[in-house]
Order: sequence, then C-alpha cells, then structure tokens
Amino acid sequence: MIEGIRKQKDGVAIDIEVSPNSKTEEIKGYNEWRKRIIVSMKEKPEKFKVNREIVSFFSSLFHVSQEKVSIISGEKNPHKTIFIRGVSTEQATEIIKERLEKIK
Repeated sequence: MIEGIRKQKDGVAIDIEVSPNSKTEEIKGYNEWRKRIIVSMKEKPEKFKVNREIVSFFSSLFHVSQEKVSIISGEKNPHKTIFIRGVSTEQATEIIKERLEKIK
C-alpha cells in the first residue's frame, strides 16, 4: 500500500505533490519523505489552471467523470489532497503502482 492513498467514505483520498509548468502531464514518482505522489502538469500555477488540469488528469486516469474528482485540500499549494468518489484504495493503489513501475 502506498501511504499517500487513504480510504475515505465513498472513495479514496490521494496526497499529491504538483510540479506545474512541465512538458508533460504524468505521474513522475513518489516522495517517500512527504508520502506524496509526484505529479507533473503542463499548466502554469495561475488562476487555478493547474487545479483544473489535475481534475481532468485524474478523472481520465481512473476512468471516472470529472464531477467525481475534487481537490479537498491545498488548492493554492503544490501539496494537495484529491478525493476520487467511487474508487477503492485497492483500485487506486493498483493504478498508481502501475504508473510508478513504468518510470523505473
């Protein structure tokens, strides 16, 4: 189990560390010290553009509608927690681990 993924009522919370203004939109790694998934996003950190991109990215990654993905903490911070409704911790862990394996 990845420590940055936690079971919540009706879904899962995922702690992420965002690197904005990147060339790609992807999961880049895992910060073991902060217990956060490192995610790069193309948008600049202005006018909540990165937050919208995060919602879009995770809804696509987990095959859920954007309405099921929300940022529950850290809206103005690179350290965020997202909530995905209707996804189990097992599903989230499997998908995140699969992405992390690809970058090794």
